[in-house]
Amino acid sequence: MMDWQPRVELHDPFVDFQNVRPLFVPSEDQRNWVMAANRIEYFQPESFAISKQPSEFRIVCLGGSTVQGRPYSIETSFTTWLQLSLQAADPATQWEVINCGGVSYASYRLVPILEEMLQHEPDLIVLATGHNEFLEDRSYAGIKQVPDSIAGAYQRMTRLRVTQWVQQLVASSRRDSSNQEKTSDSEAQNILATEVDALLDYQGGLAAYHRDANWSQAVVTHFRHNLHRMIQMADAAAVPIVLVDLPVNLRDCPPFKSQDTGGISDADQRRCQQLIAEARDMFTRDRQQAIKKLELAVAINPQHAGLHYQLGLLLLDNKQFERAKKHLQIANDEDICPLRIVTANRNVLRQAAQDRDVPIVAARQRFESLSLGGIPGDNVLLDHVHPTIPGHQAIASEIMEMLISMQIVSPRDNWQTTREQSFARHWETLTPVYFERGKQRLEGLQMWTEGRSKKIRNASTNAVDTSSAGR
Repeated sequence: MMDWQPRVELHDPFVDFQNVRPLFVPSEDQRNWVMAANRIEYFQPESFAISKQPSEFRIVCLGGSTVQGRPYSIETSFTTWLQLSLQAADPATQWEVINCGGVSYASYRLVPILEEMLQHEPDLIVLATGHNEFLEDRSYAGIKQVPDSIAGAYQRMTRLRVTQWVQQLVASSRRDSSNQEKTSDSEAQNILATEVDALLDYQGGLAAYHRDANWSQAVVTHFRHNLHRMIQMADAAAVPIVLVDLPVNLRDCPPFKSQDTGGISDADQRRCQQLIAEARDMFTRDRQQAIKKLELAVAINPQHAGLHYQLGLLLLDNKQFERAKKHLQIANDEDICPLRIVTANRNVLRQAAQDRDVPIVAARQRFESLSLGGIPGDNVLLDHVHPTIPGHQAIASEIMEMLISMQIVSPRDNWQTTREQSFARHWETLTPVYFERGKQRLEGLQMWTEGRSKKIRNASTNAVDTSSAGR
């Protein structure tokens, strides 16, 4: 049973889309695949030849805005630095690195893109995803209707490559439950817009986020499903796939929204505020006592992301790096508005790589090695998740090392010198306007993460209601 390889199941049992449009369409002269005009809002212009040459090695990079190179663009994304590196290492091969990074694109939106791109003769898939799983409002009511025995089997069996059989059980269970409990309204909540409809795109988007452990766990379950599905799709097409362990800004990115631990009493809240005030007062006089005060506050209110962040910074300032990293990571994971990959999803990514024997690029570890105490901050990231341009070059370097170890590329002697020269020439092509646009996008992105978008949700669409969404 463990060796049985079922047909790839493309249906997502959790969500569906109003419409799925192609990402690439033929050019007017029928020579190239070009980015469809109606996808440019979320993707950057990209193209590649319809007729693949015998000497061409085609790499498709899938992911969100990090892949795209935001707040800049493809010109300084790791995909460009990777292509330049490959050309320097092996100029006899025609290397084609295709950037399919979509702004705010979560894993479930990448599945149709991978399905499309597998039709274009790729030789390798690079998948960098995980940051955007909590951006869109969606219901997981269907998951709650699946009996625990089947839900548990579903998660286990995806690792044994019998996904199709278990999905049939899940679908059957959902249909049975639907006849008794599921309403047409709840079904409609699982039909997502054709393009991304992020909560933070609207006024008051940040206020829509509240702690809901069940909803968060459902998001993790959905992420696991999508990862295994995409790995299986690539495997069925006999195309190697590589995952990327993405970095996050732990040091210089406070939680976007904090919320007190559920059930905390008014007295405990007051005690926490008192401890915080005492810690601030004594930090310059007695740093160790200030740390102890915040530790007491965290013990009283352990789910408050902001408290963990403040404690982490104090520990970092005191050069207690291991403990600092622990609390800064908890601050990331307890963030009510999780715009950075959470530990649960990172564990899913690493487990999927292990279960399916898929290589994983250690970009996160590379960023940690470049950071004081192994805690990445503004030294390598421009904001909460988007790398600096040297950071993108570092990711390209990690992928390059992976491809060499996989024997996909056999670099010639002194190729690194040629690469640096190529990097320098490419850098000279970038204009001041390019960097100014990046700066403007970064400012807009910062407003977006703070919930300061000006867009108003159309009254005809479902209002953002976290109670109905299960969040």
